[in-house]
Amino acid sequence: MPELPEVETIRRQLEENLVGAEIIGVEVRRESCYGGSLIGERELVEKVARVGKYLFIAFASGRGFAIHLKMTGRIVINVEWYERAPHTRVIILLADGRKVYYWDARTFGYVRLEENILEKVEEQRKKLGPDPWEMTDEAFYQICQKYNRPIKNLILDQALISGVGNIYANDGLWEAGIDPRRGAKSLKQKEASQLLVAIRKVMERGLSTGGASDNSYVDGLGNKGRYQEEFRVYRRTNEPCLRCGQKILRIVVGGRGSWVCEECQN
Repeated sequence: MPELPEVETIRRQLEENLVGAEIIGVEVRRESCYGGSLIGERELVEKVARVGKYLFIAFASGRGFAIHLKMTGRIVINVEWYERAPHTRVIILLADGRKVYYWDARTFGYVRLEENILEKVEEQRKKLGPDPWEMTDEAFYQICQKYNRPIKNLILDQALISGVGNIYANDGLWEAGIDPRRGAKSLKQKEASQLLVAIRKVMERGLSTGGASDNSYVDGLGNKGRYQEEFRVYRRTNEPCLRCGQKILRIVVGGRGSWVCEECQN
């Protein structure tokens, strides 16, 4: 699933390319991937926002699209290949002739027309925790102190801290030297601070490299990201640890594949 760096990369590209453009229609090729009514008149794009892993395209009228890419969704601006691609599910038509394609192999994601897009943005914001950059070290430490579940499970909980998925959770824990199986409550205040800094660090690197294209992700222009070339432990089973050289182990934490250096992370 695209995580915060991937979704934020797309948001920035959508904002650069769509703000000020007029939407004149929608072509729905798979009904389960589109919600709400069809565009009945021209809509001027005013803003593109992100909350956690959700995207919102706001119109001047107050309406707008809510978009979630889920596992395999892509939102791509004016890449002609998607016109004939078998998994293109929704096409947004622009007055200037460009098209925005929603492509989704597994069809878990959606594009949904909302009558009050700002209300939907606020609804989603209330359901999710803050982004890693929006919380203080103390606030994160206090969250850790409330739970004794594995620390990796805690940082994947979108209601507590939003935008962190399996890739950046694994790499952030390695950066901080913390075993993903440790109970969150066992973290000392200094360790919690180090972990929050580490999560920000790997996600910032994800942003600067355009995200991780280890699965189906491409950015809003149809290009692959490069963060997969810089994985710290994620999907590096039996490869040497970048700090100590010991082999990286694949384990399971909370039902999710996880990677750890048992020498460096404790």
